[in-house]
Amino acid sequence: MKSRNKVIAVVILVIISFGIFFIKKNIDHQKELRAQKVYENKVITEKKRINELQNSISIDNENVINTVVKIKNLNLTTKEAQSLKSKYIEKDVKAVYEYIESNINKKDIPNNDVRFNNINELQSNIATLENNAKSYQEMENIFNKNKIEFLINKVSEITQKEKDQIVKLRAEETEKARLLAEEEKAKKEQELLLKQSVSDQFTPSPNASASNNLNQTTDPVAEADEFRKNFKEQYGREPSSGEVQMDWLRKQGIVQ
Repeated sequence: MKSRNKVIAVVILVIISFGIFFIKKNIDHQKELRAQKVYENKVITEKKRINELQNSISIDNENVINTVVKIKNLNLTTKEAQSLKSKYIEKDVKAVYEYIESNINKKDIPNNDVRFNNINELQSNIATLENNAKSYQEMENIFNKNKIEFLINKVSEITQKEKDQIVKLRAEETEKARLLAEEEKAKKEQELLLKQSVSDQFTPSPNASASNNLNQTTDPVAEADEFRKNFKEQYGREPSSGEVQMDWLRKQGIVQ
């Protein structure tokens, strides 16, 4: 009888032990499910934060750098969100860098462009490029030092080429002004010589012929201007002072 009671007691203990074990296991399982659910909700929340920032990005927007930095600085605790962030950062940094480099290339005025011979256009372009280069130096939070130096050197090459062109254009303007001044001076001296020549050759005298009286009424300056006009139309250039004087002498019958 006692033996039977002992068996029953053992069986009861075993049943109770299994019951406690399964109850505990179920409780642990429920805890795991709740923890898993909390984690999944956290993944969803963190991914949502990333996607909201990512969807607000526009490469040609001046605030794009700030948005990329915000994504980069997100404090994430889930592996899934961290992986998504890394993927977006790599993609965004590459896109922004390519956009900046493309813009620099677009600012490089070709030698055959009419703007390359316009000092104001060149000065404006240089100012824009140099201002942009300053902002590149502040992008160390997304670009490494080598990439930033590459962009700045690219800008320097373009601006130096355009600065050299400005020096050349100014030198050409100075030379053109000098030549025009010399030409104007020579023209005035020539007109003065013609007037003096007319005065010397055709001073009125009692024995002057009717032909000489007619020549005295001719305006030598007007004749010289008319000759220059006709000469340029025929030969495509201005006549020299010697050619103008020779024309006048022919008209006076002094030379053939």
